[in-house]
Amino acid sequence: MEEPREQERGGPVRGEQRGTATAGPPPPDLAGYRGAVDEVVRHLRDGTADPGRAAGPVLARAAATPELRAVLDRVPGGADVALERITRQLSGFRPNPRSNATNPATLLRIALLQQIDVAWWGSVPPFADDEAVRRSPQLTALAPLRRQHRLAFRYRLGTTALPGRARNYAVRRWSPDREPRSSGLSYPLARPAMVGLLNEVAGRFAAAARPWRGTMWVNCIVRSTAVQQRLQQLGYSALLPSAHCTGHAADIEMAWLRRHGVAPALEDVLTAYRDDGVLNVIDEGQAWHVCLSPAHAGRYAAAAPAAPGTWGPA
Repeated sequence: MEEPREQERGGPVRGEQRGTATAGPPPPDLAGYRGAVDEVVRHLRDGTADPGRAAGPVLARAAATPELRAVLDRVPGGADVALERITRQLSGFRPNPRSNATNPATLLRIALLQQIDVAWWGSVPPFADDEAVRRSPQLTALAPLRRQHRLAFRYRLGTTALPGRARNYAVRRWSPDREPRSSGLSYPLARPAMVGLLNEVAGRFAAAARPWRGTMWVNCIVRSTAVQQRLQQLGYSALLPSAHCTGHAADIEMAWLRRHGVAPALEDVLTAYRDDGVLNVIDEGQAWHVCLSPAHAGRYAAAAPAAPGTWGPA
């Protein structure tokens, strides 16, 4: 008997316990939303030689598109607030090699797709700063899990210290394909639900990428609002509000996998999760951004490996 397509592509098995949705539109609305986003972005690209000036009319068109309103009306403050924020983000766009967005149209696509994250998690208070992250009982430490070989994915912790930077430079200089060219996690912490999710995704990717024997690499999980603002000042397209700042998103390395020829396997796995309503997925170039749906957070928190310390809600 032929297996469902989701299983062939590495997606979650149908019939699993799904948990209870707490927010966000159902998957059919999200499929329509993504199609409408593509159409709006196409109009921005085709409308003028100066896409920045065309943003106003294009976003006015977006405000009148039912498929977009179906999601944007669920964002805290509603569609008008969301579109006004995106307008400001577009007006402030400046090309920067650090940014995931190479032009206003790319930024518009990322910003509109990110509104799914905001509709899901925008009512959750974000982590304001380092202290809020480190004191949160809702996060668990990744280092003990890594030492116990209970993480199916790899990560590097961001560092500004000279020894760490020297080590990273040496790897990039002498063994450039050994690791991704990423600054690393802001904090070695994650919500249990994200650990459970990333472990499952990494396992499905490993099976899909055989005979390659590498491991999925995660560039970012939790950020504070202060970190996100600092990245904005450095030229990164670190938009706010962000599900990274509530701990419900991750950025998964893709450019490194492309160099190894196995990126399509992970793309298929993540696309299947997206189509099944488990994740919001955004192609941001070097990495793919993923955000966990509230409808599935409880299930993945329950599946997460136990670690020392106290865990709060997913």
